[in-house]
Amino acid sequence: MKITWMRTGADGQTTFEDLEVATRQGERGAETGVLPMAGVIFRAEQPTLDLGFHNAPRRQLVIPLDAEVEVEAGDGSVRRIGPGEVLLADDLTGQGHKSRFRPAGASMLFGVLAGGADPPLGAPEGDGARADSTPTPQTREEQPSWARQR
Repeated sequence: MKITWMRTGADGQTTFEDLEVATRQGERGAETGVLPMAGVIFRAEQPTLDLGFHNAPRRQLVIPLDAEVEVEAGDGSVRRIGPGEVLLADDLTGQGHKSRFRPAGASMLFGVLAGGADPPLGAPEGDGARADSTPTPQTREEQPSWARQR
């Protein structure tokens, strides 16, 4: 399963990386381990929004349910995240990104990550879940230990 990671690079600009989520095959299909969450936000009847440069308000998974969010980094690169796809919004500092939410009336799900929790990416470990107790730096060049670039 793919996650698009939107993070702040060492130059202060938002950048994107494709990461692979660790899954294991079960009788119900491929699934990840449990990811600790601080909470979940459901957004319904969202208007069409075009937001200028801004930072993510918190480390969160952005999951369009019946919508599309288009995010643009400072270098002009654009990613479209559609229904069922996942964006890890992790650019809490720096220049930030632009966002466009479509269509009007759509629904979104925001999974707020608990503390230093990271998605269980890369090869599954034990039950397939990984949660760090160390806060994740928001500006870095190297990949976090839980990540495997696609």
